[in-house]
Amino acid sequence: MEKLNLLRDKESKVFFHYLIPAICSTLVTSVYLLVDTLIIGQGVGALGISALNIFMPFFLIFNGLGLLFGIGSGILISAEDGMGNKKKSNQYFITGLVSVVSLALVLSLIWNHYLESLCIFLGANDDTIGLVLEYGKCIMMFAPVFIMSNYLAPIIRNMKNPKLVMCGVLTGSFLNIILDYVFVFPLDMGMFGAALATVIGSVTTVLVLSTHFIKKQNRVKINKETISLKLVTPILKCGFSSLIMEVANGFVIFIFNIQILKYIGNNGIVVYGIISNCVLVGLALFNGVAQAAQPIIATNFGAKESARVKKVLKYAMITTTIIGISLFAVVFLFTGQVIQIFVKANAEILSVGIPALRLYLSAFCIMNINILISGYFQSVGKEKIAIYVSIVRGFLLNIILAFVLPSVLPATILWAIVPLSELITLIGIAFYAKNSSAIENTALNKEFISA
Repeated sequence: MEKLNLLRDKESKVFFHYLIPAICSTLVTSVYLLVDTLIIGQGVGALGISALNIFMPFFLIFNGLGLLFGIGSGILISAEDGMGNKKKSNQYFITGLVSVVSLALVLSLIWNHYLESLCIFLGANDDTIGLVLEYGKCIMMFAPVFIMSNYLAPIIRNMKNPKLVMCGVLTGSFLNIILDYVFVFPLDMGMFGAALATVIGSVTTVLVLSTHFIKKQNRVKINKETISLKLVTPILKCGFSSLIMEVANGFVIFIFNIQILKYIGNNGIVVYGIISNCVLVGLALFNGVAQAAQPIIATNFGAKESARVKKVLKYAMITTTIIGISLFAVVFLFTGQVIQIFVKANAEILSVGIPALRLYLSAFCIMNINILISGYFQSVGKEKIAIYVSIVRGFLLNIILAFVLPSVLPATILWAIVPLSELITLIGIAFYAKNSSAIENTALNKEFISA
């Protein structure tokens, strides 16, 4: 595998070398859920999609916890490498690893014990609770595996092995797709079969990623010298906005399930299940661009190479803009076909779904920029700003608008809340960038905001 120098090689070459592997790694959970949704929609029906959408917040929590330590440790690993501090870099990795494994095991025990109550809290009713538990019990038994997958991917990418990350994700995803079909259709295993296929795919991904540490130069030793509780705080600070973004996505699904059921009804929930999966794919692509830029920006920021930071950010901005516009164009032009891929839709579902998808997914043209800028703030030590951005766009705006607007406007305004929240956030970031010298000093200038 070609070894690139993040501080010396051409910025475009380094960025695009990381781009595809990064996108592949961020796609892992969305691909698993997307395949499960497609197979369940055709094999179990619309009620199965509703059940899967109710359980989806758990997957986003898995993602968030893995990324909390994976992105947090990864940024610090790259920054320390840029400054030539290899020992400190290794300490961040070991500390993050021990922390995430310990937390995953404890939370897994709690979640398994209270699973049914948690699913009812998330919106499961008499019609869906059986399907939710059939799927969820299998997934929850392997919750630490899903968390570890999201931890290892950014870590290994920051250790300059992005192709292994791509290989692990593609292998697991391919196996999941094949087994999903076999378990649900020929073997008629229903929701449990879809869950089992997802578990096997994720386990495979973790096993492939773990081969990074087989080579002698990559082996790690866990002892008192390599673990430092003092390093947990900076890891959490660097990764916290990633956790907020993922948890916020799960919270948005929870809130929208409640409000859509109240104002629109069951067909609205089916449509929102389709939208949620489309959003997960978009988020994976946008996060992939941000995570491709992250180790390069963090390393060069640590080495005080501000000109290189600017160039990488520019390439990332152009790339994420093209992806966002392209995704929305596909959804807008082929809305009916997208819905039919997920479920055998009747005229009523189509009448609700077509305008809903077009309006809601217009957010693809804005959220991509917000995600990249938030990732940039993480990479250059502006963790507080990244956290503020994630809280505002993920929690505050969506919650306020979801409860206020449907009470005074037609119920279909629910589909416009996320794009509206993203737009308000972007305007706020632009205003902050224009009036803060701190932004200019860390390379986020008007050129990139205007892009």
